[in-house]
Amino acid sequence: MDVKTRIPKLTTTLAYDRYMAGQKLVSSVDRPWRHLVLRSYLEPNEQELLEAPGLQDLTLMTLASGAEHLERNLNGRWESADLRVGDLWYVPSAPISWRWRSISDEPLSTVHLHIERSLIDSVADQMELGGSRRELSLGDAMQFHDPLVAGMLSALHRAAGDPTDSRLYVDALVHALAAHLLQHYSHGRQAGTTPAQPERLVPRRIRRVTDYIRAHLGADLAIGELAAHADLSSFHFARVFRRETGETPHQYVTRLRLEEAARLLRSTDQTVLQIAIAVGYENASHFSVQFKRDYGVTPLAYRLRG
Repeated sequence: MDVKTRIPKLTTTLAYDRYMAGQKLVSSVDRPWRHLVLRSYLEPNEQELLEAPGLQDLTLMTLASGAEHLERNLNGRWESADLRVGDLWYVPSAPISWRWRSISDEPLSTVHLHIERSLIDSVADQMELGGSRRELSLGDAMQFHDPLVAGMLSALHRAAGDPTDSRLYVDALVHALAAHLLQHYSHGRQAGTTPAQPERLVPRRIRRVTDYIRAHLGADLAIGELAAHADLSSFHFARVFRRETGETPHQYVTRLRLEEAARLLRSTDQTVLQIAIAVGYENASHFSVQFKRDYGVTPLAYRLRG
């Protein structure tokens, strides 16, 4: 059977992995992340032809290491670009053919980020974008440069390989990335803004959230849930929260969890595992890594030190 007859027009993000040529290095598939999948691959130095179906999810790619001469065939037309670390390219929602060769002595590795369309629509609603302005104009982006997007992809890549990074941190990143893409790459580029919130009510709303966080440190907190308690959109909430508290939601939650853990280590005989679960960590190992990162010693050493 001809290869082309086996390539569907569209596939799912989870199934897309089977069409990749490289050796998978990192994957977020088994992490409790929502609205996105991130994978990275060690690629062959040269690929004569790779054919893949289209994807409904928004898909961005970048180089994690090396450099390559990349060619793609979209709708019967070949185009090419020389790509280096920090360059970005977009995967259209249509079948596509790729070929490439390394132009560097460094290993060639790529990062693939897939964002669910439902998240893009949700953030567009929060930004009050209507009609064509919620459609991203990335279809012809064989290569584009955006240091902020590249930095966010790099941060998500690190988070996918670090089991101590929380879902709240990833939630905040992907919402910010979706908002940035809509703000700068939607049709017309005239992105709307979130309706002004009565400023005198904001401190009270943020206190409501911080009270909720303190009462639910062991829960699996998400940015949308916290924003709802403040009666703010997720898009508006992260900025307002940092302005009012001096910390991002992720930094604030992590600090409170570790402070509570330190208190429990000093004042109770609970095991490290019991304390880890009580303050929202999945296991003692992840908790110990984060605790040592912030306090300079392991939880047991902290307890023994008194």
